[in-house]
Amino acid sequence: MDKQKAISSFLSHLQVLSRLPLITGEEMAELYGEEVVAALGEMERYDREAQVCADCERRCCPAVRCELYAPQFARCPIHDFRPVICRLHFCNSFPITASPLIHELDDIFFESLLAAQRSDIEQARFFDCPPFTRIAPDFIVRLSPLVEGVRNGSLSPDEGERLILREVERYRSLRISM
Repeated sequence: MDKQKAISSFLSHLQVLSRLPLITGEEMAELYGEEVVAALGEMERYDREAQVCADCERRCCPAVRCELYAPQFARCPIHDFRPVICRLHFCNSFPITASPLIHELDDIFFESLLAAQRSDIEQARFFDCPPFTRIAPDFIVRLSPLVEGVRNGSLSPDEGERLILREVERYRSLRISM
């Protein structure tokens, strides 16, 4: 994988972000390039087959204090719009055979953020999430009652996800698209 190409792509597309990047797979390809997206596809296929994340019981989400985590959800309620760090993170539960690709993805993420910070590109701060509260408090204020409703059983996980995705779409409509 051409790390420098991915980092250059990131830097050239980063300037257009105006808020928290809740991004789609297509936007991920624009941001980092097709090579990174292909590597992610490979890792996600492996995960589906080996059930690494399912067997891990999603320990990463509570570990980073993601405000959208509730054990009742079958998967992340914003899975199709999850932030870059969530897309590029593969924990140590993945086998050593996947390790070189995991390290490359980690390097691309961290080196691209460092390059953006060295260039004083303010939008780099949007990638330091979850947790989301520090950079998108208004977004979390709207979502917290929904996630809490799922946690306490007053809202089904399916209904909670549907309502959360409606808020994500609303939030995304407020930002400049990539």
